[in-house]
Amino acid sequence: MAISSYPPVVATRRVVVSLTSGTSWTVPTGVTSVNVTLVGGGGGGGGGATSYIDYGSNGLPGQSIASNVATTPGASIAYAIGAGGTAGTSSVSTSAGTGGTTTFTGATSASGGAGGWAPGYNKTGLTGVTGTTTGNYASGGSGANNGGVGGAGLIEIEYWV
Repeated sequence: MAISSYPPVVATRRVVVSLTSGTSWTVPTGVTSVNVTLVGGGGGGGGGATSYIDYGSNGLPGQSIASNVATTPGASIAYAIGAGGTAGTSSVSTSAGTGGTTTFTGATSASGGAGGWAPGYNKTGLTGVTGTTTGNYASGGSGANNGGVGGAGLIEIEYWV
């Protein structure tokens, strides 16, 4: 009976890196492509009215985009994390800010979510995109009720070594 020879098994390990701050990421040795998920910043919550009981709307979540990016080991890749949208203030005319755009060189950018609207006459809600990071709820009711700041975006990098 002959003995068969098989090539050695190469162990692979999945690595996931989450980026929530900073501006560049260095590609590890041996990594020639990465799967990247970008999430834009969430929109801020609209402020509640000061003169009567009314509520601002919630900010919308940032867009979530997945891309496969070819990389060069040792290269530095620039990125930006989208900031959360500013909170609306307690006024019938102050809506919240839109979340910031998240970018990663070589990948499609993820837009931030629209800010919530403030209640009052002639106020219209804003349109936004779906994703996984949401703006905080507005606090409503009579008196000084500001909305919440939107959640910051993020980047998740997946690769195998």
